[in-house]
Order: sequence, then C-alpha cells, then structure tokens
Amino acid sequence: MPTTFGREILGMDVLDESGDKLGNLADFRLDSDSGGIVSLMVTIETDIDPTLLPWPTVDGLISVPVEEVSGVGTSIQLAR
Repeated sequence: MPTTFGREILGMDVLDESGDKLGNLADFRLDSDSGGIVSLMVTIETDIDPTLLPWPTVDGLISVPVEEVSGVGTSIQLAR
C-alpha cells in the first residue's frame, strides 16, 4: 500500500471487491520496526454482520490486513 498521510485517508470509504461499501477507515496499525501499515481498522456499516467477515474484530473495529488492499484513491478498494 503506498505511503500517504494518515489524516488524508482516515474516514475514507472502504469498498469490497464488488464495490460495495464495507465501512469507513477509522484507524490503522503500524509495524513498530518498519513504520509500515500492517492493517486497516474499519468501522463497518450497521447492516453488515461482522461475524460473517473473514477478518477479526479488534476493539469493535474490523482489522483488515494491508495485503487485502488492491488500491487507494477516492476510496480504499479491497481485493475481496
């Protein structure tokens, strides 16, 4: 995932592979050694059951590994 300023991506829509909105980027986790982003912390839409998603819930947010990101533009696009 390309490096960008955190404040520019916080709040962005997070879309699944079909373009449906999963939620909004609430935070991200960094690798303390490399400084790289390792996961996106997503507030999911209210009509989505988090237990049906392939990612864990951490502190009420879905933790999506950065490897799942296929692109970042006006929104964050996931590969699945």
